[in-house]
Amino acid sequence: MDIACNTDKARRPALRAWASPAICYASAFAIPFGILVATFALLGIYPFGDVSVMMHDMPVQYADYFGWLIQVMHGEGNLLYSNAAGLGGGMFSLFTYYLSSPFNTLAWFFTPETVPQLLSWLTLLKIPACAAACLGFLRGRFLAPEAATWREARALAAAAPTTSQGALVLLSCAYALSSYVLGYASNIMWLDGVIMAPCALLGVWRLMQRHACAGLFAAAAGAIWFNWYTGYMVCLLCVLYFLYELARRTELRGRRLRTCGRFAAVMALAVGAGIPVLLPTALSLLGGKGAHAGLASLAFETGLARNPLAVPDLFGIGTTPGITTQANRPAVVISAFALVGAGTFFANKAIAGRDRVAGGVLAGFMLASLVLPPLTTIWAGFVPESSYTNRNGFAILLVLVMLAAESLLALRRLPARTAGVRAAVGGGIVLAAFAVSAAFLRFVKHALPQKDELVLLECILLASFTVLIAALALVGKAAKGDQRALVPPAKRTDAPKAATYALCALLVAAFVGEQAFDAQAQLRKCIHTVSGYAEDLTSLEDTYSTLSAGQDGFVRVGNTSAYWSNGRKGGGKDNGSDNMALMLAYSTFDHYSSTQESRIQELLRNLGYSKVTPFGTYYMSPNTVADALLGVTNIIDDGQPAAAQADGSAVPRGSWRPWRNELALPLGWGTTGTAQVSWSDDPFANQAAMLADAAGLDGNAAEGLFTAPDVRDADETETAGTNAAADGSASASADDVSRQFAITAQTDGPLLLFFPTLYLDDIYYEGGIACSLSVDGTNVQTIGRRGSCNIVYAGTVSAGQTVNVKLTPANTAQVAYHDDGSTTTVDEALYQPSAEEAVKAQVLDVGSLQNQLSRIDSAGFALTAYENGRIAATFNAAQDETLVISQPYEDGWTATVNDKPVEVQAAYDGLMGIPVQTGDNVVELRYLTPGLVPGAVVGIASVTLFAVWRIAARRRSMLQDGE
Repeated sequence: MDIACNTDKARRPALRAWASPAICYASAFAIPFGILVATFALLGIYPFGDVSVMMHDMPVQYADYFGWLIQVMHGEGNLLYSNAAGLGGGMFSLFTYYLSSPFNTLAWFFTPETVPQLLSWLTLLKIPACAAACLGFLRGRFLAPEAATWREARALAAAAPTTSQGALVLLSCAYALSSYVLGYASNIMWLDGVIMAPCALLGVWRLMQRHACAGLFAAAAGAIWFNWYTGYMVCLLCVLYFLYELARRTELRGRRLRTCGRFAAVMALAVGAGIPVLLPTALSLLGGKGAHAGLASLAFETGLARNPLAVPDLFGIGTTPGITTQANRPAVVISAFALVGAGTFFANKAIAGRDRVAGGVLAGFMLASLVLPPLTTIWAGFVPESSYTNRNGFAILLVLVMLAAESLLALRRLPARTAGVRAAVGGGIVLAAFAVSAAFLRFVKHALPQKDELVLLECILLASFTVLIAALALVGKAAKGDQRALVPPAKRTDAPKAATYALCALLVAAFVGEQAFDAQAQLRKCIHTVSGYAEDLTSLEDTYSTLSAGQDGFVRVGNTSAYWSNGRKGGGKDNGSDNMALMLAYSTFDHYSSTQESRIQELLRNLGYSKVTPFGTYYMSPNTVADALLGVTNIIDDGQPAAAQADGSAVPRGSWRPWRNELALPLGWGTTGTAQVSWSDDPFANQAAMLADAAGLDGNAAEGLFTAPDVRDADETETAGTNAAADGSASASADDVSRQFAITAQTDGPLLLFFPTLYLDDIYYEGGIACSLSVDGTNVQTIGRRGSCNIVYAGTVSAGQTVNVKLTPANTAQVAYHDDGSTTTVDEALYQPSAEEAVKAQVLDVGSLQNQLSRIDSAGFALTAYENGRIAATFNAAQDETLVISQPYEDGWTATVNDKPVEVQAAYDGLMGIPVQTGDNVVELRYLTPGLVPGAVVGIASVTLFAVWRIAARRRSMLQDGE
């Protein structure tokens, strides 16, 4: 019996070493998962209803990327290139930014139509994974800080008090359920950074504590591979955390330089292991959104993002992030439990003064990015944020959670009364800071980011958690034995232990209730439906699959209708395009990503399609001349475009019907011109110049293409008809804010409109002054927003015909902010300019257009292959000339003509040009992501070098131990 008892006692520590962490990790996963499931059920989010978890950018951007990824997984797409990414574009950088997470392997089991369901499951998996990763860091750092081996660390962590382990579980859940994770989860790829950040910090700690390098190497490299954007932030956080721990650890004196060298080597090799992702992506971004990046971006970041007194209020419960930069509300809400714990760090005498100073410096630096725009821009990779302010919010919250964890566990080292007082002081500091911030915003700024009742709720939560933590510090000490040892055994009771259990239960209940409340506040913005997405995609497939093909089966679509309209008023594209056509493998203009080649964006801007913004390119209205040059074979519009015929075989999409463009050139055509144009701010002049050059004509030929009509302000007689109300009476009034113009045509032809004073080109992130445009009383489109800065087709007119054009501002208080800091108001953009300045109108001479198109050498072009990343054709050139392929120029293209390599040139600064000779030419173009091969070489070399280094270090250590 004694032997059996002794054996049982011996097994208990081993059993606890496995059971304790298993219970903790299971709890860290189960609590956020359960809260999310309950919130989904309450709000009717799939799988508990038809509401989709998609919000913000998810339905218009990421959902379509996942649909494309599903096709690639099943062999129906190319990971490196897609002809359907706008007019065509490289895809590897898009993949590495949005889709390279290992969680996304789950997409194999879904279809493009069921992507909303996939996103729900990814959300339910990734958010609990954030908690599990954070718990791993907190346990490794604070429950076994001095452990020399992993086995010893596991045993020490398992032996820690249950209350300590429970506190770390709750803090980990607070990190996972923060508003950054829930509010910014629409950028679901950023959650990989939230997961990898604590893993990387644990790697830093292990490197400093026991010279273990593999954890940091794997975590940093993995963060880059899974999402290089947040991976950059993770690496930057690792540097800051290393300096923080280096300043604290006095035992490293004399060894700091060696420790710094080891850390630098590991981080350098980890970045090297990520070079296969970083190098191709960097090269791609230099031609896209990254063209605006660099140290120069910091020069324009002047002033403060917000008053420092307003910062505490940002952490209040229920505060939802403002996605636009104008809203200026970052996602940094976190549990009041974590905030009180972080505040206690600075009042806790169990933590050395040196350590508290170091913690204050680190926390202050992190929080400074909420106030100082240059710091925010550095965290964002030296690219000014266009939306989703303070994208480094997860790093700020992780630092606060880390300080809270150390503080709450350190309270156990203080006498009971002192621990309670210090907890009360720390919580009181946080409560006072929040109250002062709220009062400042309410009584000085007269604005709060949340309702008054939410401010009161946050104050109650801060006070409640302060009381609970202080009470647990007092009662927990008594239950543990600090006071019980002085009490005679006969008089001892279990009251302290029972009180501890009760307080813990209250704390957990308060925490779960708080997180459930905030989760529904963050996810209540979900308005799109699962079925709506599938219906829109299916209707688009029905239309696109029935379009009549052009020459050699080539199809390029100009679609004026919105692809994704579920939940949108009117379903327009005035705020930018989406990517639903990406899944249909058709060449279109619409593409929305941060990685699109800037040269094609600039070309489309010059031709009057869309302005250059991070929000992509789009097709809003038929653009007759440019459509012909760019080979637009099919136009989907709710009215008949000029020189187009109904496509009888195609299925209409709602009120939008497909039309065949009779003027479209093939994908390739020859020109004896220079294939270059001196672009101006006038898109009509640009179109005429490009057409004349393509036709091999001199500049004088451009003058007969367009005729300017007479443009003037309309008088009351001319506006009465267009302002008629339903009962026939005139509805114009003295307070009418619209401005109306009378446009009288001098010739017959399509009437085209452009609005230079409303389309403000140097406003990079937005469009200008938004107005609704109507022609002869019929609403045509919104203009002036970032997705509606285009030439507008206003119908075909006859000589002498007068057309009434009406512009109505969406809001007379609009103000557009220029890059140089100046502003433009509605008055300055709409009312003050003359009629000729406000409305740039031209009537196209279709006969002249057809004549010039006939001079372009296109009859000898025959497309033999049009695949993702490969174009093959034959071209019988009439003379030595340049073969223009109306596909976006990118550095990754190479070409052969009759099996001989030739240089691919940038024709018209955005298309591909290939020199050919008179007669038959067999042309083939292939695309390979720039930097992919050298990046792979560097990555393999970095991993190999790290492995050799660590194997050699291990052998050296073993030899030393043997001696």
